[in-house]
Amino acid sequence: MPSKPKTFELRFPSMGVVRRYSHERSYSAQDYPCPWSINARLEDSLTNRLRGGSFTAQVAGTKSSPVYRDRAITFSGAIITASRQGDSTDTDVSADLSDTARPTKFPLSLAGETGANVVAVVPHKDAHLLCFTANETWVCSGDPVTGARRRISDKIGIIGASAWCVNHDTIYFLSSHGLYSVGADGSGLTALSEDRIPEHLTGVSDAACVLDYYHPDRGVYIHLTTGPSWFYDTAREQFWPFDLTSTDSHLLVGPIRLGAPNQFGLIQTIHGIMASGGDDVAWRIVPGTSAEEACANGKLAITASLAGNDYDQYISSSGVWSAGRSSTGWPRARSMWCCIWLESAGDWAYEEIILEVMYFGRWR
Repeated sequence: MPSKPKTFELRFPSMGVVRRYSHERSYSAQDYPCPWSINARLEDSLTNRLRGGSFTAQVAGTKSSPVYRDRAITFSGAIITASRQGDSTDTDVSADLSDTARPTKFPLSLAGETGANVVAVVPHKDAHLLCFTANETWVCSGDPVTGARRRISDKIGIIGASAWCVNHDTIYFLSSHGLYSVGADGSGLTALSEDRIPEHLTGVSDAACVLDYYHPDRGVYIHLTTGPSWFYDTAREQFWPFDLTSTDSHLLVGPIRLGAPNQFGLIQTIHGIMASGGDDVAWRIVPGTSAEEACANGKLAITASLAGNDYDQYISSSGVWSAGRSSTGWPRARSMWCCIWLESAGDWAYEEIILEVMYFGRWR
């Protein structure tokens, strides 16, 4: 016999996209993860409040030729060349050891070892020069002629010449193991992505990848040439995927257990409250027999939509919300679990989604 409806008040998934945790988490908790999104994040684009909504990603920048302590820094193969101090055109190594401004060349290797090919160098003020191979991280402190060099890691390197950015005294870089941060002096090497989205940023071999730190957004833009790119919110340690080829934004809310372990749930009503001043937001219910299936179906539906393909097989009900308090919808959608997929072609911000759900039939 149908049960009395229960009410769910769905907050914005404020932890960012997290792919490593179990999906069976409380969607009514203060913080919970997002199964998938594109061009949406916690800080909305309307008023930059932390209520969730659409955002427009920054385009990739370009890195200038590195200069360190008034020396032009170049590299080829396993050798780094520092020009004469004050003369970027002079790279001829001198035998005059008293000439401390002379050009110099050096590999990234310990004594008796052969250095690997250099991939990137990152100067920081006139104090430190971080140097990377594909599998190693080094720091040169002081002047290249008289200063010291040490290896920070023999396992973690960088994937491309522009796969780094700087925020004050912290360097962010993308390795084949994921996103890392390290102090400009080589201290505090830290993995940032392995506990959240390991399958998306592990094993990346995109040599043309570009990382930019954008201070107004307080985060790192990871521009990849294939697949979704990523924004890393450094203040809140969140990852949000974005796609510069599309102006549409997509967000999955949930997954939501509609029924009991052996009972279906029926969504009787759905009521969306979007922020004033925003554009229309389409809502769709994505059902699944498990939390994992509902999330997987939602991601497949978003991927199909971005590619211009049909996604009807993944959804059971749909509608459109205008800004402010919209009319109540009556989807009568029956499932064990579901996600709510939000999509908009414009700017919008999230306030709340309210569902009325009742138990409706046993799982057989």
